[in-house]
Amino acid sequence: MLRHAKTAFPLAVFMVLALACKGKAGQDCTDTPGSCYDKKSHLVCINKKYVLETCKGQGGCTDDKQVVCDSSLADLNDGCGHEGSRACSVDGKYELRCRDAKMQIEWACRGGCKLDDSNNPKCTPTGEAGDTCRPDSIVCDGAAKTELVCTDGKFVPRRTCHGARGCETPPGGGVLCDRTQALEGEKCHEEDVWACDMDKKNVLVCSMGIYTTQIHCLGPRGCELPGNYSVRCDKTIVNENEDCDEPLAHACTPDGKQVVCDNGKFIIDKKWKPKKDETCLGLNHYTKNHETARFEAR
Repeated sequence: MLRHAKTAFPLAVFMVLALACKGKAGQDCTDTPGSCYDKKSHLVCINKKYVLETCKGQGGCTDDKQVVCDSSLADLNDGCGHEGSRACSVDGKYELRCRDAKMQIEWACRGGCKLDDSNNPKCTPTGEAGDTCRPDSIVCDGAAKTELVCTDGKFVPRRTCHGARGCETPPGGGVLCDRTQALEGEKCHEEDVWACDMDKKNVLVCSMGIYTTQIHCLGPRGCELPGNYSVRCDKTIVNENEDCDEPLAHACTPDGKQVVCDNGKFIIDKKWKPKKDETCLGLNHYTKNHETARFEAR
């Protein structure tokens, strides 16, 4: 037994020394080892300290001639050796990015994070109010109706996107928020831009940070969105004494009388002599055009 112990002792010492030579995360270092730590990780020397970089992708860690680490998959807070490198989370919910030698959340992904043929993560960014987020990031919410901005580490609503296209995340990145429609009393950030209300019967204007009704569009086409960042209001039907700013413009009242714009008001057109049972048909198609908020990437 004594001889066996003497024989075993050098082996135990060798194993301890081998482990010591292999190093571990947090130890001082001067160079990155040329072998894997295990099948799913290897040590990387960063700022004179070992960091255990995980290799959770399908290829794992191999070191036949040199260390090859498949880091295309990772978990939150895993160690990483290449600042800015990206990966999908193992559960597929997030795109992760290496920051300060740790994998941190870049985005939550609508439809999940997937790897392409080159093992690069593909993610359509999304989030919900209150989610943890990357500083200064902007995303659409899950309903694709609200633009969220990261404030103090949490997503908060910045603006709603009530237009038909809602909130979009184009392939090139950024956020597109359709603000061509809005709600009466809703907050806004771009003064003097216009929008249709949700029923497309009125034009709203952003004034002092609030959308307020500016023009009623009683004509059959109501409030239209013809494109080119503009809103068009059908004023072929107006109320008598309604404000106007286009002298001599003609329109009809809801009860079929013809009115003309005179001194800033629609008044009865005394020159119009209707035949028996004839009513105003609104053939002049008096319309007003105004610019909407730009539907742009951010």
